[in-house]
Amino acid sequence: MGIFDFFQFNNSEEGLIKKHTKRMRDLNAQKEDRQASAAWLADNGSEEAITGLLNRFDLTYEHRMKDAQEKEYIYALLVDIGPSVTQPIRAWVRKHNAFAFPLRLIDDFEGNQAAVEVLLDMLGREVDPFKTEKKRQILIRLADYKDERIVDRVPACLEDFDGDVRYAAAETLISQDTDAVREELAQALANPQEESNRLRVRIATVFHQRNWSLGEHGEEVGRRPPVGWQVSGDSIAPQQVRD
Repeated sequence: MGIFDFFQFNNSEEGLIKKHTKRMRDLNAQKEDRQASAAWLADNGSEEAITGLLNRFDLTYEHRMKDAQEKEYIYALLVDIGPSVTQPIRAWVRKHNAFAFPLRLIDDFEGNQAAVEVLLDMLGREVDPFKTEKKRQILIRLADYKDERIVDRVPACLEDFDGDVRYAAAETLISQDTDAVREELAQALANPQEESNRLRVRIATVFHQRNWSLGEHGEEVGRRPPVGWQVSGDSIAPQQVRD
């Protein structure tokens, strides 16, 4: 590539998008310069420019308040662009962990059902057993919604290798506030491989509060109830404190 071609490339739309994306993410650049580059990307409005703006969410500055303010500024720019931001967001969140602001945009433009769809799609892509934090965060966000698809898809996470993921999955199912999750939670409580007493106590508490029957799992849970709990038939309750 000759020197003329080099400058021509850098003055092309692609080159300018890369330039402004880089400056927007530069920790050493002045705030005004970063915001000017963000505004340029928003004015451009192409998928590549939108992706450039989204890349700001994957970066965290040490000063938390300034970081939050700048992210809100980027969020407002994306809101102003309009519904065209949702398709680039769907591609972006599959590859990045910082999905809270992008998910808000999906919710804003397409509603709760679309947000759940995006989260469940992300959840299905998290298959690395050694990288579980994003899966846990996805489950935590799913707990903000009520949707039959959550009841269908999340129970598989009750058997995840990671204990924090299993706990988050239980909380998400509990948040659905429906009897349809009783069987899956009872199975998790009765699972002889489950070592987390914290998780088992949480599930036992829900069964007790909602007056749910353990059904066919009562005998198995009775053999190894959570610490501080006792089983009578197909019911579970806190152990009585004796004087």
